[in-house]
Amino acid sequence: MSSGHGAARGAAARMAIGVALLAFVVWWVGIGKVAEGLARIHPLWLFPIFGVAYVGIAISCVRWRVLLAARGIAVSVHRLVFYYIMGYFFSSFLPGMFGGDIVRSYVFGKRIRSQVESFASVFMERLSGLVGLVAVAAVASLFNWETVSRAGLAPLMAAVFAGFVLFLVLLFNRPLVERLGRAVRWRRAALLKEKVLQFHDAVCSFRSEPRVVAKALAYSVLFQLFTSVNTYVVCLALGLDVRFLDIMVVVPIILLICTVPVTPSAIGVWEVAFTLFFSRLGLSRADAANIALVLRGKNIVVALLGGVFYALSGRELRRMEGGG
Repeated sequence: MSSGHGAARGAAARMAIGVALLAFVVWWVGIGKVAEGLARIHPLWLFPIFGVAYVGIAISCVRWRVLLAARGIAVSVHRLVFYYIMGYFFSSFLPGMFGGDIVRSYVFGKRIRSQVESFASVFMERLSGLVGLVAVAAVASLFNWETVSRAGLAPLMAAVFAGFVLFLVLLFNRPLVERLGRAVRWRRAALLKEKVLQFHDAVCSFRSEPRVVAKALAYSVLFQLFTSVNTYVVCLALGLDVRFLDIMVVVPIILLICTVPVTPSAIGVWEVAFTLFFSRLGLSRADAANIALVLRGKNIVVALLGGVFYALSGRELRRMEGGG
């Protein structure tokens, strides 16, 4: 009972931090300027904003299907979109931008009757996405080095690339994973350690599938391009003059920062990051914050749709959990 109360208190604290950060951003840039900027958006802009967002989701699900097919699991893209959007709903309550992936993995694992394969496929889908994100940022930085230097982003970009390479090296180091497993002495952790090693084996198995990995990375690059396109469309809707190449540099950095599980759905962190980085591109703080708020609004609508999907599929999910 106490652990449950502790988790609830922790979740409440993270939400409070996120709301406080969000309130700080609105106060910092001026609520009047925020309202004035948002009022400039014509309702017709909602169609391209959500249209581009859907294309991005569909690309992610095609990437996910490629990885699943390599493991002998056949699922339609339409069905994967259903689970993907459901993950958006749970991301609203879990820390970081990718908290909903845990629930998405669990529910999908019930469908295919393998939690290990489900978590491995979702993990690889996200990992390939992060590789694509870093790759797009690197290429955009090389072609836009003048802006990167002028905005003071060069040290941060170098740290991001170095840290990500180190992460990949450690991730695929099987001896290191086994040593860490042996260091855990807790008896009840034996089953967990076995699951972790099975998961690691499933992830590492993709190294013997270079064509599959290459396909997944190609879709990841395409997805990141659409992420920047989505942000660019929002800038156009707000009447802001921002170079697309500049967006391709800063958006990946913001997304990487928001993967850190600090607040539910990165609330507050997302808005602070957009305000800081886009203001370095010459925008006012209010305009930079408005980009974040419009994208946040889009994510909320998608999350609500995910909640509807979850509610409609409640009977099916309960049947799967019961083994029926």
